[in-house]
Amino acid sequence: MSNRFLNMTYAVEVINGRLNTSSPEVERNISGGDNITFTKKVDGKSYSAAVSVKKNMKNYMKQEGFEISEYKKEGKKIIVPAHPAKYLNEDIFGFMRADKEQITEEEYNALDLDMQKIYSKPKKGKSERNITKKRRASFMMNGLIGVNKNKVKIEWGVCDTQGDSDSMPYRLETYSDIMVGLANLNINEVSNFKISDNEREFRDYSQQEAEILNITENLEKEEKIKRIEVTLRSLEYLSMQSNQSNYLVDTKPKIVIMGEYSWGNNNFQGLINKDGINIEGLKETIDECDKFRNSNIWIGISNKILNENFQGLKEKLNEEFKDQDFIKIGSVKEAFDGYINYLRETF
Repeated sequence: MSNRFLNMTYAVEVINGRLNTSSPEVERNISGGDNITFTKKVDGKSYSAAVSVKKNMKNYMKQEGFEISEYKKEGKKIIVPAHPAKYLNEDIFGFMRADKEQITEEEYNALDLDMQKIYSKPKKGKSERNITKKRRASFMMNGLIGVNKNKVKIEWGVCDTQGDSDSMPYRLETYSDIMVGLANLNINEVSNFKISDNEREFRDYSQQEAEILNITENLEKEEKIKRIEVTLRSLEYLSMQSNQSNYLVDTKPKIVIMGEYSWGNNNFQGLINKDGINIEGLKETIDECDKFRNSNIWIGISNKILNENFQGLKEKLNEEFKDQDFIKIGSVKEAFDGYINYLRETF
């Protein structure tokens, strides 16, 4: 089986927003003001962590009818079900688990009969199972980071208070920027499961679990395609829900570059910047990595983008690449549709 890695870079346009907050302890606030809330930032640039992007992708997956695992907190540990054949997010985003899980007798009784078999019988109101396993993510990504430095600004507001006190002023951080992310999807590893009793290696299920739960090493072809498609659609229709009450932002990607390669390094890093798309860098990338290219390259640019550096860019790209039929330039939706159609034809 040949390697298949979907390389992507994408950008959202934020018009006075705050996608991911931060805490005063992290920010080491020395301004002397208590009434301030912070955003995540890197070297003065706006930033939204990958975990925040994934959270909103999972919301879309759940809406589309896929099962998404719920995490539990036990002391200082976060406990995941570790069942990637059932839960799409664990299949796509991976997991790590090395502990002894303890559930109540009530939780044990709520499990289906097969799942009950991998726990001990309840004793003194508790049931246990030992879990040491980990799954490498098929979908790898970084956070969204602004292309302009020092775009995080302080905004000032006032809220009413009860009694005779004056209104209370407060401050918070906002930004307006193009925010860029990278993603890499290992097509061949989606819904492929490692069954092993070796606790020191990557594995999804022990031999006992696989037998009890009737787990095979691969899900059916159509189920794999559905899981890949909903993952990509969850990014295409990305809806970042944090801090939207007073800072409503359309966070669907306004720009995307995507193509499938047989080598997994992300080829498109740095191509979207504050000036638009680095066309010379794109040409260089296409030339350097052409021996590994499996598919067309799709470039999607929304006509709704407001940033002036991206105005007329679609026409310029069409002119620059008019003699290269494998580069498809259109809308963001056309880019995602183009790859998903290719996937169905070649899977």
